[in-house]
Amino acid sequence: MKKILSVILLFLLASLMIIGSSGTFVQFTTDREVHINVVPHDNEYLAFTCHGNYSNTIIIEKNSNTTFDALKVSNYLNSPHTVWITLSPDYSQLPADVTMWIETEDDSEIAINPQNSYIFTGNVSVGDAPAGEYEIPILMKAYWDSGDAKVSTCPLKLIITNGPSIEKTLISGEETVPANTPQEWTFRITVTNDIVERDLTIHDIIPHGFTVTAVIPSEGAYSLTPISDGTELEWNVTLNPNESAYIDVTIKTTGLSCGKHVLNEGAEIQGSNKKSESINITAICCSSCCVKKMCNIKVSSTLVRVIGFIPAPPVIFSDKPATLLNTIIIYNKGAERDIVLHQEVTSYFSVANYFSTKGSVTLQPLPNGKTLVTWRLHLNHGEWGKLILKLHTDGISVEDTTRVIVTGSIWIDGCRQKGCPTCAKVIKCHCCGCLGRNSEPGSLADMNIDDLDEGIGECEG
Repeated sequence: MKKILSVILLFLLASLMIIGSSGTFVQFTTDREVHINVVPHDNEYLAFTCHGNYSNTIIIEKNSNTTFDALKVSNYLNSPHTVWITLSPDYSQLPADVTMWIETEDDSEIAINPQNSYIFTGNVSVGDAPAGEYEIPILMKAYWDSGDAKVSTCPLKLIITNGPSIEKTLISGEETVPANTPQEWTFRITVTNDIVERDLTIHDIIPHGFTVTAVIPSEGAYSLTPISDGTELEWNVTLNPNESAYIDVTIKTTGLSCGKHVLNEGAEIQGSNKKSESINITAICCSSCCVKKMCNIKVSSTLVRVIGFIPAPPVIFSDKPATLLNTIIIYNKGAERDIVLHQEVTSYFSVANYFSTKGSVTLQPLPNGKTLVTWRLHLNHGEWGKLILKLHTDGISVEDTTRVIVTGSIWIDGCRQKGCPTCAKVIKCHCCGCLGRNSEPGSLADMNIDDLDEGIGECEG
C-alpha cells in the first residue's frame, strides 16, 4: 500500500512540473565579459606605419624640391593572399606654388606579397609658397582574391619654411672714402636658422686689393684660402632651431683708385639659393671746391679750416679738436622754383652751427652717426643763395697722414645728378710745434660771410 502511495505522489509532482513548464518566457537577463584586442595600425591585417599622428613629416624650404617616404604598408592577412594597393592623396589644402606627387596616385597598383611590406615614395616642389604647415590626407585602396577594403591612413604633414637667412652689414669703416688713402673696414655676416637644426657652410669672396687682417666668429670654425679672384672665406657652423650666429671680418687696403669698388662679394649659404648683398665702396678724388650743374642749378661746396678768423686749407692734426667751415653756394640758371637741397655730414664731425642767406635749414641725426642737412629755399632765375655749416671734431685718430670725407655728395630733390663731396687732410703730428696751431674760430654771427666766398669755380676732375 505504501509503495502505491509513493508512486501516486511521484506522479502528482511530475504533473505539476509539466504544468509549470507551459508558462510564457517573457525576459531573460544575464552578464558576460567581452575582450576586444585593439592593435596599432602597423599590426593590423593591412598595416600602415604612423609616426605620431602622421605617416611622415616633410620639412622643405621655399624654392626647392625633395623626395620623401609617403607611407609604409604591410600585408598581414590571415590567408596567404597577395594584396594590390593604390594610394589616393588629397592635395586640396596645398598652396598654388606647391607641386606634390605620391606613388600610385595615377591609379597604378603595387602588389604586396603575404607578410611583406612596401614603402610608397613621393616628390614635392615648392616655389614662393607661404611658409606654414599643411596636411595631405591619404586614402588607401586595397583588394585581394577574396576581398577588398578602403582605409583612411594617417595623413602626410608638409612644413614649408623660409629656410636659414643670411645678411651682411658694415659695422665699421665708411662706404664713401677718399681715393688713394689707406682704409680699414669690418663687416659682419649673420646667419639665422629656421625650425630645424642645421649644419651650415657659408662662403664669401674678398677681392684682390684687400687684405684680411682679422676674423672673429661667434661660434663655428673658418678657413681662408687664396684663389685667383682674391681670398675665399669658408665658415662652418651648427645652429639649433631659431638660433643665430655671426662672423666679423676686418680687411684693409693701402688705397683705392677713384670710382666704385666691391668691398666683398655677397656671402652665400652652400647648397642654398640664399645669398647676402655685397658691400660696395666709392672712392672719390677730393676737391676743395667742387661745382656741379644739376637741372640748370649750379652748386659749389667749399671746405676751409678757420684759425682765428682766417680761412686756411682744410688740414687738421690727428687726435686734436678742429673746426671747419663748409660753404654751399647755389645758383639758379633755370626758371623760378622751390629747391630742396641735401648733404650729409660724416660721423667724424658734428654741426655746431649754421647760417643761410635764404630759406630754412633742418638737421637730422642718422643711425650711422652722420647728420643729414636739408636746405629749403626759393630762387628766381639768376638768383643765388649761400649756406655755411660750422663743423666740429673732437679729434680724428690716424696712423699716418690721410684724407677723410667731411661732407658727402649734394643732391637736390627731383634731380638725378649729384654734386661732389669735400675732404680734409688729417696729419699725424710728430712735433711739439703742432700743438699751438689749433685755435677755435669765433661765432658765425661775427664773421663776414662774403669774405669767405671763394666764388664758384670748376670741379677738379
